[in-house]
Amino acid sequence: MVPSIKDVNTRCYRTVVESYTSRHLTFGSDILNAFRGIETLFHPLFRSDFLFGLPRSELDSQLLWKLAGPCTRRRDSVTGLPKFPSWSWAGWVGKMSCDEWENLSRIRWIEGEEGNTFSGKDFRYPKGASADVFKAISFRQQWKGALKNHVPYYMEKSDPDRYFLHPTAPEDERILGPNLKPGTDHLVFEAETTDAFEIGLDHFRPQSFWREECTQDKHTWCPLPLRDSDKFIGGFVMVPGEITTRLSNDDAHTYDFVRLSRTTTTDQNERGEDDPDLLDDSEAVTLEKAYFPDRQDVNRRKKMTDCDPR
Repeated sequence: MVPSIKDVNTRCYRTVVESYTSRHLTFGSDILNAFRGIETLFHPLFRSDFLFGLPRSELDSQLLWKLAGPCTRRRDSVTGLPKFPSWSWAGWVGKMSCDEWENLSRIRWIEGEEGNTFSGKDFRYPKGASADVFKAISFRQQWKGALKNHVPYYMEKSDPDRYFLHPTAPEDERILGPNLKPGTDHLVFEAETTDAFEIGLDHFRPQSFWREECTQDKHTWCPLPLRDSDKFIGGFVMVPGEITTRLSNDDAHTYDFVRLSRTTTTDQNERGEDDPDLLDDSEAVTLEKAYFPDRQDVNRRKKMTDCDPR
């Protein structure tokens, strides 16, 4: 599991994490200790250290990791308490899959006692670039854009063999972040939330959903529908079986959802596909409007609104 150059850093990271989390470790606490060596190899590809196994420079996109099979919470063998934060794949036992594509961040990180806010791009660009458009342009001109399966990635013109999901300045040239809240393993950010959704207990399986089905006696990880106040299905969430089996129809299952990202739907020609050097390293791309075609009876009741409840 050696990281490779000439492959997009997040794509390579995904391959390694999927392989790594498929392995059985003697002690659950070994999961991150054993990963330290891999982080060292990945450091030049991300120009970043790692927070509980996730690259700091791409934290906003790598929070979008997904379950790839049955899972349980990783707990201390003595106390029974969670060993690592739930927002990291290291906090769970089971195979995981990390995001390698372009999901546009919709969060701003909150830093320090004054509560200053930063985008992920602010942490990747040189210090002061967010307030100095000429500095930002000058930095961007040092990078060449390219497309892989219609997804943009970037390489420095002076080092064209290392592929980044986003242009990223060396660590000594930028503000290092995001950072954990001091003395905790908490991430602090601001984001929009959706209207309240009700999580149903009837398993929802879109036509494209190919994973193992749950049975009455066996629940691995369960796709549960999200319904708004009009009972329109606006998506689904994956819930570990150990949690689903503790829920009942008598409980209230209404939740707000935090919008971490938006999906891209614009034609990449609009972003410079004809001239990769002009690819727009931008966050201003529209959210996809969609509905589930295999639930026409439900979806006729209300059109999907512009929200992506992940």
